[in-house]
Amino acid sequence: MKASTSIVFLLSCSATKAASGFQLPKATTAANSASKLSMSISPSSIGGLLIRGGAAAEPALQNFYGDALGYFGGIRIPASFLAGSSLAAMFIFKTKANNGGELSTLERRVLGFYHFNSLLAFLLSLNTIASATIAHTAVLHGRFNKMAETAYMMMKREFEYEFVTVRWSFLCSLFCFLGMIASRLLIEFDLLKKDTNGGDSKNKKEIALLVVCSLGALATHLLSYVNQNLWCWQSLIGMTIYLGKMIATRAFVEARPLQIVSVGLTAASAFYIAKIGLRELKGKAGDVAS
Repeated sequence: MKASTSIVFLLSCSATKAASGFQLPKATTAANSASKLSMSISPSSIGGLLIRGGAAAEPALQNFYGDALGYFGGIRIPASFLAGSSLAAMFIFKTKANNGGELSTLERRVLGFYHFNSLLAFLLSLNTIASATIAHTAVLHGRFNKMAETAYMMMKREFEYEFVTVRWSFLCSLFCFLGMIASRLLIEFDLLKKDTNGGDSKNKKEIALLVVCSLGALATHLLSYVNQNLWCWQSLIGMTIYLGKMIATRAFVEARPLQIVSVGLTAASAFYIAKIGLRELKGKAGDVAS
């Protein structure tokens, strides 16, 4: 009986030692791994992991009320310069326009291109000034959501029509102004006239090519830069189509009477421009045949 009791006592002691021997290393290993992990991961790394992971923080919203005022107020300054310059330029070559018989076919067409660009530059820049002024008053009214991630997103959301119209009108008036300047240089310095003196005629031709190439380089450079920074459209053509759809929606879906009249008059203007252009082409064909 005593022998069996001693055997049981020895077995229990060995089991206790074995259990204690296995548990202590586990606790030590867990403590060591936790200390190593805390030493290897810094607080900044933990913050970075939280931001990059599923618990990413939402972008902070800001108040862009002042940015809207600044944009619509600031764009009127360069637009006013374009409007004043193009208005004065429309009446410069009145004498040459009346004496069209003394001009060659090329000079007459460049003169027509000059007046067309000056008229478009004036109309588009004036539209920029008027639309920006009206939008500026709407911003002062203050009844819109001023909070957004960026000023661009706020303008596109709250003042989409005004924002797109002002941008498009100003950019197009700028390119029309460049075309007007190129045409005026060609006409003002008689670079398109054919003189009897061969050397002088060749010199004028080279100067005319210099004018066209230099202003053409500037226009294409600006157009490329504009297309890269429109953000919502791939090119200025896409922006033009988008604005046309917005105007058509305001005219025919929202049924605004004066907007319908404006669309009709714009279509009539395009019709007469095409008609004048076809007449010039027919006149050229008649001169070649004769």
